[in-house]
Amino acid sequence: MYTKVQFGKDLKQRVLEKEKVEFIGKWAHSAYWEHILNIEEDLIDIALDLSTMELGPEFAYSYEELDQIADDLIAGKEVKL
Repeated sequence: MYTKVQFGKDLKQRVLEKEKVEFIGKWAHSAYWEHILNIEEDLIDIALDLSTMELGPEFAYSYEELDQIADDLIAGKEVKL
């Protein structure tokens, strides 16, 4: 099962490395599809919402926002995007 905690840790690593946000969006999209049959239900909307960042800057989150999302996921908090 691909969990919110694991997704949060993966996201945190990408934010710390300052990957371009559009690449983080592409990663979120591929992570969703890679784990589609075994993904935590609450994570589906989060992954798909973050995947829109690859579509353009108007959909991008800041590194600070992404870092907070990652921290909340790791802590098991509810994330509303």
